[in-house]
Amino acid sequence: MEIETANWKEHRDILRAIRERVFIREQDIAEDLEWDTDDATAVHFIARDGKRPVGCARLLSNGYFGRMAVLPEYRGQSWGTRLLRAVEHHYEKEMRGRMLRATVQTQAYGFYYRNGFSPEPEFCWDAGIPHVRMNKVLGRPSQSSEQFIPGKDNEAYVLEQPAAAEGLLQIASHFGPAAIHICIADLSHPLWSDKTTLTCLNRYIRGARQRTIRVLIAREYAGIADHPLLQLQQRMSSRMQLQVHSAVNTHQILMTPAVFIGIERNKVTACMNDRARVARMLDQFQEWWRSSQPCKEGRRLGL
Repeated sequence: MEIETANWKEHRDILRAIRERVFIREQDIAEDLEWDTDDATAVHFIARDGKRPVGCARLLSNGYFGRMAVLPEYRGQSWGTRLLRAVEHHYEKEMRGRMLRATVQTQAYGFYYRNGFSPEPEFCWDAGIPHVRMNKVLGRPSQSSEQFIPGKDNEAYVLEQPAAAEGLLQIASHFGPAAIHICIADLSHPLWSDKTTLTCLNRYIRGARQRTIRVLIAREYAGIADHPLLQLQQRMSSRMQLQVHSAVNTHQILMTPAVFIGIERNKVTACMNDRARVARMLDQFQEWWRSSQPCKEGRRLGL
């Protein structure tokens, strides 16, 4: 294993090949959003398995790093951690920096949390993917914040950033809750058809055999079978159930035993560790579920 320091002028082809495969082809990020003028002045890092380039990252002079990518077949082998360590070492020793910063994809929150990064409660969209700002003070013992960690963070959040709902869903689901229960007042809300949301739910279900998702929607309508959430449910029908109940009048996500996320028009309310409130809300969900009806229109998908 080897991490080498690189520059854009000499290593452009290698860096572009990795980032094109991960960000453009795998994550479907538009090419005009992937490439920018920072590449020319950044310090780049290339991870190699023997002679083969398998990952990369870049570091800017202001302490922001990003564009960290590892090829799919090399994930789960500590390449991301080794790249991160190289970035930290270079910034602290060569650039005399103390505060390392990043705006990271929320699906990678757990990775940065385990590596000593702390978040700012600020979510944003970048290339159609929810991100959260995180930072780490170098040169002192690592003390990760418990912010946004299910079962540990007691803070009651009221967030007005549009990306907050999907960001929190991504973060909390990656910690593997026992089950996810979703109420949907209106399927036309963009959260429920967004590719990021659907990928998140799909990844959660596939992460362990015992995981389940239950969804309650307020009503069905002609053509509902074409909705992306319904199509996902049909593909995962043994693990993801969907029913209809007219009493559902809110958008909320419950993750047992302690996480709730409430989605309103202009804000998101959430807590990662409120067992009492989640228990009460789950009691209501269970009551609705027992008297709910199958989605008849949705069942026509398989015909």
